Amino acid sequence: MKKAIFKTLGIAVLFLGAIASFVGWKRVETVKIICPYGVGGTADAIARKYAEVANKLQSDYNFVVEQKTGGDGFAAAQFFSEEKSSKKDLLIYGYGVAYRHDLGKKYKTEIVDFDRSKIYPIASVDDRTWILYALPNQSLAAILNKARNGGIKMSGGNPLSDPHLALGSLIAQEGGTVRVVPYDGGAAQKKGLLDKEVDVFVGSTQVAQQEVEAGTLVPILAFSDRPFNGFVTPTGKISVPTIAGVSKAPELNATNDYSGSILAAGGFIATHTGAKQAWIDTVAKISKDVWASPEYSDWINSILLNNFQVYDKDASKYLEAASKKAVAAYAKLK
Repeated sequence: MKKAIFKTLGIAVLFLGAIASFVGWKRVETVKIICPYGVGGTADAIARKYAEVANKLQSDYNFVVEQKTGGDGFAAAQFFSEEKSSKKDLLIYGYGVAYRHDLGKKYKTEIVDFDRSKIYPIASVDDRTWILYALPNQSLAAILNKARNGGIKMSGGNPLSDPHLALGSLIAQEGGTVRVVPYDGGAAQKKGLLDKEVDVFVGSTQVAQQEVEAGTLVPILAFSDRPFNGFVTPTGKISVPTIAGVSKAPELNATNDYSGSILAAGGFIATHTGAKQAWIDTVAKISKDVWASPEYSDWINSILLNNFQVYDKDASKYLEAASKKAVAAYAKLK
């Protein structure tokens, strides 16, 4: 009797398999995209949009976003670096995490519990221009003066985050000081300024775009050598002055070169070092298709981020060069 039942079940499984093959059913593999920052920030928005578009463009994988916050990105990096290289999880891997890793290892600036050599960037998905935001009644001149006379408080990650390295190295050249008040994620960092807990906020264009349109926050400086013209305020479009180039803010010392404070910002989709090249090639191909989709590229443009693409070995080389520049900015910060 039991043999008959098992034989019947076996036939049923084979029959269902044949039907699945006939109608084109196939197993869809779920792949987690680990996001190191909280819901509402730019990294979270990028991760979710990437997953949404990638899921529409292919049917082999179901990409889902999972938050793993803490330590301004370090918690996710530690978790990811300790996973087996055979795991297909992906990581939203920010430049700032790499910067702080290198500073921590070289200068003992903080405890680093992960090895970033175990994280391999595959494709850039997020390229930002850092913006210095202030409340409407503040000005760049007033902020620089306060920085020189007692110091200012900023939000924008933890101490030695890339926003802190950018602003801190600039303020140091201006003869001032900056203290970082840590918050987890861009949304919380922005709220710190709105609640007047800090003097300024350094963040992405996306995270404060609505507040700029409403007039509750003002972008007063772009960490770039090109004028930033994307913002619209209650009175119309504005051009945000920069820290270098022809649009350099007149409030800054004209004789100082602040280009070292223009740090690569944003991040990559990353996998584990040692992952099979076939998987790296697959994610690179999916990422190129995502960028080629207007749903993603037009959205990136709409939130005022930059369309910058680099893949595989070129992505790794670009990150290493950016990290060296960040370490140089830290030397000015000291």
